[in-house]
Amino acid sequence: MSLAACSSSGSSTPSTTSTAFASTTTARPDDGRLELGVIAPRGGSEAELGTSVRDGVDLAVAEINKAGGVNGQPVRAVVRDEGENPATAALAMQDLVQMGVDAIIGPTSSLDALGVLKTAVNAGVLTCSPTASAMSLDAFPDNGLFVRTVPSDSLEAVAMARLVEQSGSSQAAVVYLDDAYGRPFAQAVQRGLQADGTTVSMSMGVDGSEASIKKTVATLADHHPDVVVVVADSSTGPSIINAIDSAIVVDKPTYVVNDAQRRPSAGSATFSGSLAQRIEGVSPLAYSSDTTFVRALQGVDATTTGLYAANAYDCVNVIALSAQATHSSVARTISASVQAVTTNGTACEQFSDCATELAAGHNIDYNGPSETLAIGSDGDVTNAVFDRFGFNDAGRDVSQGTITIGSG
Repeated sequence: MSLAACSSSGSSTPSTTSTAFASTTTARPDDGRLELGVIAPRGGSEAELGTSVRDGVDLAVAEINKAGGVNGQPVRAVVRDEGENPATAALAMQDLVQMGVDAIIGPTSSLDALGVLKTAVNAGVLTCSPTASAMSLDAFPDNGLFVRTVPSDSLEAVAMARLVEQSGSSQAAVVYLDDAYGRPFAQAVQRGLQADGTTVSMSMGVDGSEASIKKTVATLADHHPDVVVVVADSSTGPSIINAIDSAIVVDKPTYVVNDAQRRPSAGSATFSGSLAQRIEGVSPLAYSSDTTFVRALQGVDATTTGLYAANAYDCVNVIALSAQATHSSVARTISASVQAVTTNGTACEQFSDCATELAAGHNIDYNGPSETLAIGSDGDVTNAVFDRFGFNDAGRDVSQGTITIGSG
């Protein structure tokens, strides 16, 4: 199971362009009761993720209802299976929209989110994804009805550039998978490098074929880079890195990689020996370190792994607190208050404490288990703590601390 946030589903990669559409957002009635839908996978390769996301939702809903609900009414959550492809996710979205839910948690996959968001937006439904990190969602025409509690790959690109800066090198080469996911990601990394004062000696895309990798390696070897930034998936990335390292005999470089390469796919080239020790990368925090939250989550499901459960928990609480603050169950009204309840107020981590502050007439700053959550006016988190990882002699990923990126 990859610890990477869900940038795609299966072997496909999300498009970086979203077709603009005329606003046909439906005005949904304010019936005073907050109804939530959940779209998460029940089986297949993402079963662990789906279970943990549902556990996070269940915990949040239980705590909210124990505290008296939202605006005096209990919150209800209805779950639908995301499946393993956009078609299944689309059916789940259509079902929840027809049921009249006010907000939806999910989908978990960026590819699925890109495929179903238009349906939610046109229906006037607020959507919060705990895991869809793809950069192509940054500028999606969501009419203010899409938020995320996972950092966008835009922030991850900045974190990767920061690793290069911390290495002490003043120049780096960038190699990326030349597709709709890799190109914008690499461009964001380059902007981050340049902002940190690092010279980009070369930037080159590969299509994943052996011939393309060989051509790129030959060009890169002529530049003698100190650091090579590799943006790729879990199968192509290891092949690129091994090819580069084999071609450079002396003054071997270090490597900075994106989260997808943290767990190389089955059958792909592995990292071993001295090479493994020269690779590091960043990935969104997948598991909460808040012991109180973890114990509460295990009270819901003793077998849970907690994979991105905190992000799902945050989605529910942010929506509920926005509804509580505005005394409304209308998605548009709720979404307009998301930034206000996650910044510039009295810090709080649970619905009950935050609701008490709201009742006292205070502004709140909901932070959740991470204690750092802040969502901007665009619906994206403005700061993030990333896990900094490396590899041991056996090629297994190991955590090496954290790195914080953003405006706070």
